[in-house]
Amino acid sequence: MFIRSFIIQESLNIFLAILAPLKKETILKRLTSIIISILGALLLTVGALFYMDIIKIQRKTPQIIEKNFHFKTLAGKDFNIKAGNRTFKIEGMEEKIVFLKVFGWDCDFCKKEIPELINLKESLPDSFDVIAIEAQKHTTKQSKDFIKEYGINYHIVEGETHQEFYNYLQKQYGWTGIIPLTIVLSKDGYVLAFELGAKSYSLSELFKTSLTKQ
Repeated sequence: MFIRSFIIQESLNIFLAILAPLKKETILKRLTSIIISILGALLLTVGALFYMDIIKIQRKTPQIIEKNFHFKTLAGKDFNIKAGNRTFKIEGMEEKIVFLKVFGWDCDFCKKEIPELINLKESLPDSFDVIAIEAQKHTTKQSKDFIKEYGINYHIVEGETHQEFYNYLQKQYGWTGIIPLTIVLSKDGYVLAFELGAKSYSLSELFKTSLTKQ
């Protein structure tokens, strides 16, 4: 501690000794020049750090990729989906709010949602629809048996051949594979919500909230 104080004191003495022979005006000019140099260096440092932060943000932001996907339901209906910047444009669904879902027959939370989806579809046949992709790779027969057992009235798609779609969701939305996944789409195909896993609110509440975002 003593050595540090001694070094600081001696450095100050040397600095004052250098300034002593100079006139007052010269000293002020020197001090002003030093202060301006320090401020300039600080501004350059802050600017460089800010620029680096912008570069980091740009690197983290995924590039928007447009993709076309084709889904064929177990009932034989075809859906062409054009994915873009926060959109999933589905041909034939232009006037409906759509729940684009990824689920599994062995997922308990997924099965709990089925009755509510059925009721929503029955209540709003002209303004609401569901396309649900079964991601646990059940056979066609197993899926058809489940559809009959639950009385499902919305569209079910076999998910075994749609790995490209899953990869797209991972890259563009950070999806980690958690199900049930519910992507709520507006009548224009814009993503209103991207809901993962079990929820403390009902799908009916989610639908009503989505209407306010339109």
